[in-house]
Parts: sequence; C-alpha cells; structure tokens
Amino acid sequence: MGLLWTPIERMKKVVYRSNNDAISVTRNQFPIILAEAMTIHKSQGATFQEAAVGFKRNLTRSLQYVALSRVTSIQGLYILGEYKAPPPPREDDLILQEMKRLKAHSILPKYAFLHQHNDPNTLQIMYHNVQSLNAHHEDIAADPCMMNCNILLFAETWTVVGDKFALDHFDHYHLLSHHSRRKPSGVSIYIKKHLSSMVEEVEMFPNYETGVHVMVVNFKTKIRMAVLYAKPGSSDDDIFDALDQSLDSKNSDYRTVLAGDFNIDMMTQRGKEFCEMLTNIYYITLRNNPSQYTTLGQTTIDCVFSTHGLRTCGVYESAFSTHLPLYVQMPWEKKKVRTSYPQEEDDPSLECGPDLLDRTGDIDWAEDDGFPY
Repeated sequence: MGLLWTPIERMKKVVYRSNNDAISVTRNQFPIILAEAMTIHKSQGATFQEAAVGFKRNLTRSLQYVALSRVTSIQGLYILGEYKAPPPPREDDLILQEMKRLKAHSILPKYAFLHQHNDPNTLQIMYHNVQSLNAHHEDIAADPCMMNCNILLFAETWTVVGDKFALDHFDHYHLLSHHSRRKPSGVSIYIKKHLSSMVEEVEMFPNYETGVHVMVVNFKTKIRMAVLYAKPGSSDDDIFDALDQSLDSKNSDYRTVLAGDFNIDMMTQRGKEFCEMLTNIYYITLRNNPSQYTTLGQTTIDCVFSTHGLRTCGVYESAFSTHLPLYVQMPWEKKKVRTSYPQEEDDPSLECGPDLLDRTGDIDWAEDDGFPY
C-alpha cells in the first residue's frame, strides 16, 4: 500500500454502564469520509429525466456532484446562473499524483496468462477435485480460465449412468463413481473438440473394491494424459496396482502427465517416499510445489506428475471446492504424430515395463529435505 493511501480499519469499542455492570455494548464501525467520484453516475436520492441546478457560492464541489448525478442525460441538465470550472490541480496535488501512479502501475490479474492463453504450441491443462460434477458443472462453465484450457481433468466427480454434464466446445469422458448412486469417487476428462481428431485411445481402469480409479487418454502426438482418484485410506500398493494396470509398457515412450487426488499428503514422510517410488518405478516426477497446499485443510494431496519437464505448473483458485485446482502448460507439437504398427510376439519391448519392476527392492532413501521437481 502506498504512502498516499489511507487504510480503513475496523474500530471496536466496549462501553460499560458502571464498574460493576456486566452488560456491555460493542460497536464495530468503519471510519469512512466523504469521497468524490471521477465520473458522473447514479448517486443517492431520486433520479430525473430533467433537472435544473442552481450554482451559488456556497454550493460545494461534493454537493455539485450529488446534484449533477440526479439527471439521466446531459441533454436534460439545465444550469441556473454561471458555472465556473474549478482551477486545474497543482502538480504537487496528492490526488493528481495518485492518479498518475495508478495509470503507471496497472493491475494485472494473477491468472491472466491462463485466461489469455492462445499459443497453439502449448497445451493448457487444468486438474481439479470438483467434489461432484452434478453440483458444480455450472460453476466450471462460468470460469473463463477453465474454459480456455485444452484439457480438463476432474476427480471425485460423483457421476452415475446417464450423466453428461456437457461443456461448450468440449468432448467428455466419464468413469462412473457408481452405476446408480452418487458416491465420492469417479474421474472425468474433457478435451477441446478441435483436438478430438488427435485422440488415439481412451482407457478406463475402475476398481470399486479399492476405490482407486484411473482414466487415460492417449494422443497421436505421443502424449498421454491420466487422471486418478484414490479414496481416503487407500494404501500405496492399491495406487501402485492401479498405475501398473493403466500406465503399461505399450506407450512407455509417450510424454506422460498424471494428475489426481492421491489422498497422500506429499509434505509428510510417506508422501516423500511415495514421490520417490513413482520416480524410480514409473519415471514420473512431482511437478507442483508440495509446500503449496491444495486443500483448505492445508494438505498437498492433489498432485501433478510427469515424465518430462513442463513449461509451468501451479495452484489455481476455487470458489466451490475444498480442493484447489492445479494448472499445467506443456509443449504440444502436432507434427509428431505416432504411426501405429503391430508388435511381434518376440518384441523385446514387451518384456519391460512397470509390472516387472520390484517396488520392494533396495532403494536408497536419502535423507533430503528437498522434493523432486
């Protein structure tokens, strides 16, 4: 706050009737003084199609403002007497200096780069635990930053058979939380329609017993997007089993992005070991800063992992969920389109992959306060 600003702080006063009286009165007030607007607009009081304003010596500028703002158009304003324009402000006038400062330091919204994104060589992705698409799909549709993304990854969607929740200019895929009853699980993926021709395959891996759901979209550009939801209490092995099944070896050369609610706080020792395990087994690294909370409970259980570096990744804001969204921007090159070819039975690439790695083997857990990025 600049030195020219006057802070407005709440004042609290307690008044007792007598020294022995337990009854008190508390008044909270904001000390506000009269201010004048820079433009003529509707003020307090009645509004008229036509008005006559008489100027006298004792008609202060603030009263002039109130009087002139009563009329709806300049054509309906009639001035009685002689109107003398006020002298221009001096160069050292504090208000003039503040107006110049404001013009020189325009306010840039924090997430303007998400709203203004239009780079065809950059893929913009938003992940969010929405805590029910049924309750919040209209809130999502009203968010310009969300709607400007190329891909939306949602967890805990509470979806059932027959749900659509269409968003303009997006194709959508839902892994149901339950066939008939809404439950706090499920995942969904929305893809901009102009990218639909680049989709190679959509795979769904539900596990209603462990409560770990994964959906994967493979693109012809050798990019793989995956969204995961693990219910509270899911074990590390439950999550690893789901990843073994979904992030298989057939597309191991794809640039992979995995986002989801793992229900593991990455700020804890367990979270640190979990991240190291994903790096060692699946070659994916945590990209969002674990010290930036992703829930109102000040935990980092929503995460983005990837095999390759990202242009940017961070925490966005939410007006309806206790989880905060995560945004991602990554390179996107249409010219690198994958050509499918049949694999031979003796293809050596079939003999490797996450399933064959021993996740209980000897791993050197170095004592380090840092996290992988």
